[in-house]
Amino acid sequence: LARERGGAAEALARTVTRQAAGKDRTLSMLLGRVAVHRLWGWPMLLGVLYLVYLFVGDFGASTLVGLLEEDFFGEVLNPAVTDFVTRHVSTPWLADLIVGEYGLWTMGMTYALALILPIVTTFFLAFGVLEDSGYFSRLSVIANRMFAAIGLNGRAVLPMVLGLGCVTMATLTTRILHTPRERLITIYLMALAIPCSAQLGVVLGLLGGISFGATVIWVLAIVGVLLFTGWLASKVVPGRRVPLVTELPPMRMPVLGNVLKKTGGRLKWYLIEVIPLFLIGTLIMFGLDRSGALPWIIEAGEPLVVGWLGLPPEASAAFVMGFLRRDFGASGLFALQSELSMIQAVVGMVTITLFVPCIASLMMIIKEQGMKVAALMLAMIIPTAFLIGGLLNHGLRLIF
Repeated sequence: LARERGGAAEALARTVTRQAAGKDRTLSMLLGRVAVHRLWGWPMLLGVLYLVYLFVGDFGASTLVGLLEEDFFGEVLNPAVTDFVTRHVSTPWLADLIVGEYGLWTMGMTYALALILPIVTTFFLAFGVLEDSGYFSRLSVIANRMFAAIGLNGRAVLPMVLGLGCVTMATLTTRILHTPRERLITIYLMALAIPCSAQLGVVLGLLGGISFGATVIWVLAIVGVLLFTGWLASKVVPGRRVPLVTELPPMRMPVLGNVLKKTGGRLKWYLIEVIPLFLIGTLIMFGLDRSGALPWIIEAGEPLVVGWLGLPPEASAAFVMGFLRRDFGASGLFALQSELSMIQAVVGMVTITLFVPCIASLMMIIKEQGMKVAALMLAMIIPTAFLIGGLLNHGLRLIF
């Protein structure tokens, strides 16, 4: 229906407009038609996703993180900071707070600047290019048929794509959806299975460093959970699906200035908002460690984390950190990458992706849907994350 309306509008426009010489946009129009084609649109989508994977997962997470974390922070900056603190801070616990195992610098700032910042930067650049090209709006058209299976229309893909940047703000943008039913289902699916940019960058960084196959398994697992949960929610939540009617801007070459400006704004948000949360999370981990609560939590979580998920006992700390921010929990698993097999890395990242939303997202859900709905969502999300993670662990061990 949307395609027929668009064709009729274009035919009408051609009767009253004339294209100026030297303004041939045949290629951009062709790409725009291919992007929403029911057959060729999907290979184009997969190609775009693969290019994003190469740029973020390979270049950003492998090359840039290696240069920053291992070469600069690991060999130059962290030893210098540690030496300075040990020589000038005489109080042992204070020195440990700054440069210890759970130190504000050695863990909090190193995670935020050496691990996450280069990955987030490359992701924001890729996100900006796709956004400025006009491709994102075409995602709503090509996703419309798939979203019909979960009781939504392609318009819901816009909050979900924005959720790849920040789920908190994307939760607010669900107001563009027409009915309370659509908003409820979309918010739940984002809280469960849509990773924010920082977490997605860490996921691509860890799994991309292992193999492309590991990344594919993670994508299939998350998309499978998204579709099945959405289909189930569409049967449970009363109401009907609203058909899609949307406007498609022309495809165009991204403007470098626009991309850099948007990337700069998003990085400013990251530095202002996320780094303090990383430091707060590190402080909480330090307090739990000094009080002896962290070893108790790790031991208490062993039957679930080790027995069911098949992860090292230390991974329990990552799930503790995940309560504060999803990307902080994913960073905890990233720090254990040398101890993880391919199966453990995939299972850990799938579970942490499906785990509870960050505090800011939870507050926004409460604002949009109320305390009771938010509590019910959490009560369903946490068991679902560990159930899927455990099933994936045992299933992969039967295959590999």
